[in-house]
Amino acid sequence: MPLTLTKPSNMVRIGILTIAEKWERYLSPELVTRQLPEYMAGVYPAPPLNPDEDCIWINGRFLPDLEVLGQIMQLQTDEGLMHSNTPVALRMDGSRSVSIFNAGSIPGTDISFRDTDRGTLLDAPWQVFGFNGGEILADISLLKSGLRPVDESRFPGVFFQNAYQIFVDEGVVIEPGCTILAAEGPVYIGAKATIMAGSMLRGPAAVCNHATVKMGAKIYADTTIGPWCKVGGEVQNVVMQAYSNKGHDGFLGNSAIGEWCNLGADTNNSNLKNNYSSVRLTEWETGKEYDTGLQFCGTIMGDHSKTAINTMLNTGTVCGVFSNIVLGDFPPKHIKSFRWLTKNGEDIYKFDKAMEAAERMMGRRGIEITPEYRAMMRFLFEKANR
Repeated sequence: MPLTLTKPSNMVRIGILTIAEKWERYLSPELVTRQLPEYMAGVYPAPPLNPDEDCIWINGRFLPDLEVLGQIMQLQTDEGLMHSNTPVALRMDGSRSVSIFNAGSIPGTDISFRDTDRGTLLDAPWQVFGFNGGEILADISLLKSGLRPVDESRFPGVFFQNAYQIFVDEGVVIEPGCTILAAEGPVYIGAKATIMAGSMLRGPAAVCNHATVKMGAKIYADTTIGPWCKVGGEVQNVVMQAYSNKGHDGFLGNSAIGEWCNLGADTNNSNLKNNYSSVRLTEWETGKEYDTGLQFCGTIMGDHSKTAINTMLNTGTVCGVFSNIVLGDFPPKHIKSFRWLTKNGEDIYKFDKAMEAAERMMGRRGIEITPEYRAMMRFLFEKANR
């Protein structure tokens, strides 16, 4: 949290793909479903299980690799894997799986677990950007059968360094004057993405489907620009999930940004403390600070939050969903959901007004707010204002 306030953890993007998409490519299952908290019911696909077939359960925070895939494929019924004292994968017969799935319970009873040190189990939001560079590399390997190195002749006036490490999908526009550097890691540019003139990208980096990199932008390593996002200015080790905009100048570093966010012109964040000490973050549920052990840590921002022009975000800022930061000074490092922050203090962002703004923003992308989506946001609004 707050990235998972509005989505199950397996739908968080890290690298090029979401966690669920990674597992789907590794396992090629006939059916994919997920357990959801009650307030997310109907928002995300969760089809019923088949009681006649064994099911493989995967912890939604668990990132795959080839070796752990091999261990999972060797599991027998009622066997599982444990990573860092946490169940991460198990195989169970269909009838028991249906019973546990429908009850919303956690599987594990009567399972014979063995330990694995393969794969990666996420347990903090900063790991989304912290592990992003490695996941870009892993996802390119996973996607490689469908990828081809860039045909430089398609893009006159663009400088490609190590073109064999640069993968460009169909319908991509790269305007003259761009520089794409892949000596230190690959660069992936998804279908119908646009890289405007004068932009500079350094790998490993990913610009996903339909995303736009604005003119003269500087995109540093370990950055993912999610589908339909727009990004300008200077961006370093950032993961933007999808449909979010940072369209103008300003620096954003070592951060994870949710969906439908908008960072106003000249929004800047600090990612390094003046005394070079490790950054502390606020744990979302408890409100307690903990030491990340990171020297570089910027902003974690939930869906639908926004900043005004010239906003300054402090090192280690955590912001919930549907909050607006309209300040001439640094805001608090912990910002609750559904808040307006101005020079006059903190106010509640009225639910109907928040939904009106979301409808306009999402409508521009042809996406309607469903009753289930609205109910999810109503639940979060009420929880934030108890």
